[in-house]
Amino acid sequence: MNDDKSLTATVVTTLYQREKLADKIQILIPPNYGELDLSEFTATLKYVDQANVPHAEILPKDKDLYKEHIRYVLPVDTNLTQYAGDIAIRITLQKNDMEVRKTYVVHTGELIINISPLKDYYAFVPDESLEFVDQIVSNLQNKIEALDKVADAYDKTKADNIKIENGNEIQLLSNKIPIGDKIVVTKDDSGGGTGGGCSFEIVEF
Repeated sequence: MNDDKSLTATVVTTLYQREKLADKIQILIPPNYGELDLSEFTATLKYVDQANVPHAEILPKDKDLYKEHIRYVLPVDTNLTQYAGDIAIRITLQKNDMEVRKTYVVHTGELIINISPLKDYYAFVPDESLEFVDQIVSNLQNKIEALDKVADAYDKTKADNIKIENGNEIQLLSNKIPIGDKIVVTKDDSGGGTGGGCSFEIVEF
């Protein structure tokens, strides 16, 4: 900021569209304006982006003076670089004096920041590539269909329950439908456990 409150760009760096946190905007304000101590003021960066959306960001201040100026550093984020084109920025400095119940406000002039366009190589896809993309989509659909069929077959053949009939017949079920062969369990009444049957009985709970 100059003595007449105008803003001047002393070091100009090219900013490209959609850049994020690669560059910083350094803002230097003189420590005094007339009788006002600007180090006691809060600085707010105000700008309207290319989509006509207003923005306001309170600027963090360095603890010490930089080259006899108050310095504020703003990382260049995608809020600023989202669109290509010119952005008009200005600074508002504000202080509330509770003793005399006054609010002091200092506005700077405007400074134009240009955001350079960046070619988007993926914005247009030639017809040949579209065919390739179609093949990828087709392959994915085939794999999804195959997985659906495997899941359906598994669902129909998996054993999810068991049923006992006639006191000694065990039948596996899948979705309440019998699968596989019945298993017949017989008691061995010979007492020796070798009568060709099983030496246990089924007990239901």
